[in-house]
Amino acid sequence: MKKSSKLKIINIKKISLFFATFLFTFSVQIQAQTCSGFGSVLRDSWQQVYTIAHPIGESALTLIPVVGQNQQAVDAISQVSANFHNFIFNGNRQSWATVGARELPVLKDQIKQFGTLRKAGVGGVRVFTTAPLFWDKVIIEIQKIEGRAETDVFICTWDMESGVKNNYVEYKFKSGKNTETKKFIITNVHGKSISVKLRNRSVTNKFKYAIKSKGFLNITKQRARGMSNVGTNNGNSSTNTRVRRAIRRNN
Repeated sequence: MKKSSKLKIINIKKISLFFATFLFTFSVQIQAQTCSGFGSVLRDSWQQVYTIAHPIGESALTLIPVVGQNQQAVDAISQVSANFHNFIFNGNRQSWATVGARELPVLKDQIKQFGTLRKAGVGGVRVFTTAPLFWDKVIIEIQKIEGRAETDVFICTWDMESGVKNNYVEYKFKSGKNTETKKFIITNVHGKSISVKLRNRSVTNKFKYAIKSKGFLNITKQRARGMSNVGTNNGNSSTNTRVRRAIRRNN
C-alpha cells in the first residue's frame, strides 16, 4: 500500500473518531441540560389514582376544608400524599425500578435526604422525582455540605394530564470548598410531578449534599377542587361523609 493511501486511512480514522467523540460529548451535554423523562411512567400511575373512582384520589379531590380546620385538611392531604407516594414507588416497584430515579417524598413536614456525587460521569449524576402532587406549592432546599466540585441543578415539572415537561429552573453550585444552601419555591404544582437532577462537573472532586422537600396546601384552591369534584359526583352524601371522616381521623 502506498504511503499516501496509508496516510489517508489514518486521517479518515482520526476524523471518524473525532466526529464520534464530538457526537457523544454533544449528546451528553444536551441530556445534561434538562431533566430525564419520567412523564409517561408517572402519568400512567397518576391516571389510576387521580380520579374520584379510586380511594386515594377521591380522598384528596373531594376533600372540602371545613372553616377553622385548615390544619386538619393539610394533615389529610399529607396522608393522601404518603399513600400515593407508596403506591407509586412501592406498589409499582418492579416497573418503577427501570426508570432509575430516586424518590423524593413531599409531605407536610420537611423530609431530608443525604448523598454524595463522587465525580463527573455516571456516578456524578443523581435524579430525584416526586410522585404526582396533591399540593399547590413545594419548597425544595439543596445544601452543599462538603466538597469542591462545581455542580449543576436542573429542576423540571411534569404535567400529569398532558405529560408536558417544563424546565423550571437551573442553578450552579460553584467550585470551591465553601458551603452553600439554595432554596427553590415551586408554585402551581397540583397535578404535576417534580424532577431534580444534580450533576457533578468535576473529574476529581466530590459534592456532598442534603436535599429537603416540603409541601404546602392552598386552602382556597383545595376547597374549590373539593366542591367541584363532589359536584361532579352528583353530591353523593356518602362521599361527603367520607371526606369529613378523613378530616376527623387526622385531627
